[in-house]
Amino acid sequence: MQMQQRVYVPGGGGGKRSEEEIAAGMELEVFNQGMWKTELCNKWQETGTCPYGNNCQFAHGIGELRPVIRHPRYKTQACRMVLAGGVCPYGHRCHFRHSLTDQDRLLPGPR
Repeated sequence: MQMQQRVYVPGGGGGKRSEEEIAAGMELEVFNQGMWKTELCNKWQETGTCPYGNNCQFAHGIGELRPVIRHPRYKTQACRMVLAGGVCPYGHRCHFRHSLTDQDRLLPGPR
């Protein structure tokens, strides 16, 4: 079952838009699709088998992978942990960028 809701994103949003559209932001329809079968199963990749079989929440092959619908602002801002010089506990699942731009490096803050 997919749940649907409307989400308001203030300003930005990317693409070529008028100043009024950027100032007004945008409203999007989003679906809670869950994360079922959106990543490959590590055990299946390493050994070709998985102890969870058909009950595994991860995909056993490219054919089972489902697309992930991300928020328009996904990974558009730098991760605060990385900015502070630390290691992010979320790793590749973090919703923020881990690659820092020159501008990010100039920001004042604890390091």
